[in-house]
Amino acid sequence: MLELRERRWPAAPTAEERELLAETAGSRSWTDGVWTEEVERRMAELTGAPHAVAFNSCTSALHAALYAMGAERGAPVTIPAFTFAGTVTGARHIGAALRFADVAPDTLTLDPAAADGGLTIAVDLHGVPHGLPRDAVLTDACQSLGTRIGGRHVGAIGTHAWSFSASKMVTAPDGGAVTTSDPALADHMRELRDYGVPAGRSRSNAGVVWPGGHNWRPSELSMVMVGHRLGRLGHWTARSREVTGRLHAALDRAGLWRQHVPAGAEPGWHKVRFGAPDWNPRAAGRMERALAEAGVPTHRWGAVPVHRHPAFRPDGQPPRPVAERAAAGTLCLGTEACPPMTWTDDEVDQVCVLLETIREG
Repeated sequence: MLELRERRWPAAPTAEERELLAETAGSRSWTDGVWTEEVERRMAELTGAPHAVAFNSCTSALHAALYAMGAERGAPVTIPAFTFAGTVTGARHIGAALRFADVAPDTLTLDPAAADGGLTIAVDLHGVPHGLPRDAVLTDACQSLGTRIGGRHVGAIGTHAWSFSASKMVTAPDGGAVTTSDPALADHMRELRDYGVPAGRSRSNAGVVWPGGHNWRPSELSMVMVGHRLGRLGHWTARSREVTGRLHAALDRAGLWRQHVPAGAEPGWHKVRFGAPDWNPRAAGRMERALAEAGVPTHRWGAVPVHRHPAFRPDGQPPRPVAERAAAGTLCLGTEACPPMTWTDDEVDQVCVLLETIREG
């Protein structure tokens, strides 16, 4: 029986990281410091985007980006119905008119036909890039750090919000960033994360010139871990691609459904989602139980589509059938504390055999 329930992720701090954390704590410069600047420099270099602004979380990054892009109370914002609450939170706090759109049945990313003008937040779900023009939307890229399209990093063009929370490919106690091609947008977000005070001015009530500003500055203790761990992104992206490729091959041999990728895309796989060919909820439940009995946990990320969630559901929203069926009838392999990229080669082989066995059963 496999044992894939223990915590393997995030990786424990190395000796070098502990030294850097102690040094940073001892500096007593805990925000607006050298590591915040270093993460911004490295994120711009990594993605190829001209500008990067660090935040205390990806949720804050999305919130600030929406403000900077002109979102206001009552303004329409299109969001995929199959995503995490953090995609929606900023728009909800602003008071935007939420328009939940359905997703494509192969990629589970926003259906390109659903974007009908106005602000759109498109999501790179589980590392799979959405198919909308990158320079026309705000991308929630919290799961796609390391993903490439046509050989270029997914964040090279347009505006993207990134996450460094404990379940992501680059991990810290929390943190986020926005990369963008727009210098004015970057300047505005840098002010919004500091109460709405223009850069270089004294932080005082008299300095606040922008409504909607918050204390969204990241902790230097988080940024030192992000800055250090960005150097390991290539390793973990390669490992996630290798493991996911083997699991996908087993799912294909078993005749099961799994998430697909647009042509030319190379995801840094964040999750491995699968289900019965018809997304039958009862079949998903049977597979969930059979895998659990063999020591392979699964989890139901996105079990309640956001357009059905009581915290976000606006009145009069029609059904979103693809999102609803995917939520009820698909699973993710492993857990966020023990994701597939942390499994050994032998464990991956055993899970591949089990996936074919449960389908036969």
